[in-house]
Amino acid sequence: NVSINYIQMNPETYEKALLEALASGKAPDIIMFHSSWLPKHGNKVSPLPQTMMSLRDFQDSFIDIATTDFVAKSQIYALPVWTDALAMIYNKDLFNTAGIATPPKDWDEFVKVAVKLRKLDKFGNLTKSGAAIGAANNIRSSADILSLLMLQSGAKMISDDGNAANFDSSILIDGSIYNPGESALRFYTDFSSPKSKAYSWNEKFSNSFDAFNSGQTAIIFDYAINVNRIKQSSPNLRFGVAPMPQLKGAAKTINYGDFWGYSVPLVSKNSETAWRFLVFLTTRDINKYFSEKVLRPAARRDVLAEEISSPDLGVFAEVALSATNWYRVDPDAINDIFKNMINSVVLSGAKPSEAISDAAARV
Repeated sequence: NVSINYIQMNPETYEKALLEALASGKAPDIIMFHSSWLPKHGNKVSPLPQTMMSLRDFQDSFIDIATTDFVAKSQIYALPVWTDALAMIYNKDLFNTAGIATPPKDWDEFVKVAVKLRKLDKFGNLTKSGAAIGAANNIRSSADILSLLMLQSGAKMISDDGNAANFDSSILIDGSIYNPGESALRFYTDFSSPKSKAYSWNEKFSNSFDAFNSGQTAIIFDYAINVNRIKQSSPNLRFGVAPMPQLKGAAKTINYGDFWGYSVPLVSKNSETAWRFLVFLTTRDINKYFSEKVLRPAARRDVLAEEISSPDLGVFAEVALSATNWYRVDPDAINDIFKNMINSVVLSGAKPSEAISDAAARV
């Protein structure tokens, strides 16, 4: 005896519309809740009753990043119905033409591949990009890619108490001081520097998505949510999907996740019923059905195990299992800070050490 009215919202204005609805007392019983929202909006949603799902069952059922993003003080504040993580999307024809048989697995190999795929004119000007990486303004998810590089390099993004940014700090390795965040920033921005051997991208290209669709770049990094957009925009484009490169010899695989879950506002008058419906959405068969319909990796481990062999979702299902991200009190503001950090190096000539120190202070 429950009917559900679903209202589709504009993603660009959704957060603002949601906050206005919450403030006016007209909030829905179920809301989409972003994976980065717990620090920012956790006080506006109710926890899932433990009688419906224990924390242990949650951790056993869903991938690790779901616990990172939706659990605080042993309380579950959102349920993931699907997940998503960055992957490498590459142009098969350009790879074949360049004699590259397989996509690169580590960043050292990636640099060689990007250089092999790029095209320079007789004046050294870049006419075709090997990979869309290195800038901020015309690269989708540039802040996420840089965050991933920092995490892979061993940067501790925030302090233990969560009160300060820490990605500019140095660490001691084998008696030597090493700054993993600065190293990651330098590596990232080198792809936009004509003086670097890795030079593969610049501000003159159109945005990375359009550049890939038009064949102007051979590699982009993006989420499963945008694969269908590529197919619709360029139905004749032959592309493949591969896991994100890792540090050579790394003992642990690290990927980067960004997705939405579902939650119940504190003001809901139908909280119990709403949570019961969300628990139903995360049962194995329903979660599998939903994932196949929206073409995004499932949230449950047992469904992801099956999806790894899927031609459409396989790679994304694989990388989702090792995906992580970091605690951000204001994700939009921090994305802007990261883009400004990249621009200060690429466009203003700032030293990576200065740019990352300034960004950490702003965060």
